[in-house]
Amino acid sequence: MPVAWYIVPYKIRADEAELIRYPAIDDYTRQIYANGGQWSETEVLGNRCIVKVRAAAAVLAALDSIYKRIPKDRLDDKLGTLSGAIKSALRNEILAAGYSLSEIQDRFGSDLGQYTLRDVLHFMASRRIEPRYDKSASSFVFDGPARPCRSIDEVDAEVSG
Repeated sequence: MPVAWYIVPYKIRADEAELIRYPAIDDYTRQIYANGGQWSETEVLGNRCIVKVRAAAAVLAALDSIYKRIPKDRLDDKLGTLSGAIKSALRNEILAAGYSLSEIQDRFGSDLGQYTLRDVLHFMASRRIEPRYDKSASSFVFDGPARPCRSIDEVDAEVSG
């Protein structure tokens, strides 16, 4: 069964008397698990998570139309084979998550193509911001301290493929 990595936003749902943040991929858990698939995630900056999914090809195709699929499937895949436009889009995704251009350039220089998917995902999962629920605004606010993320290697190990 094929695997894929995605950048997925968090959503909010009411659960009894409180609001719960959850990875939007959870909306597709039934379809993913239907044929023995699975998924795992780690929260990263920008109210997003990096998710590894193993599922039937048709399910991955449906997810591709909803979420941002990372253009490589194995952590040790080199990014050098990606087009300049795809590498630029990946860099822009890292920027949009909340990393500064100088942080990205300090880590990767000017070309992500010299690195692996593991390198990029480890960087993206280097920190997250602890959210808090603001009752007066009825929303989650991301002004808490920086926290470590769950390891990309742990996420990878949980979803075989």
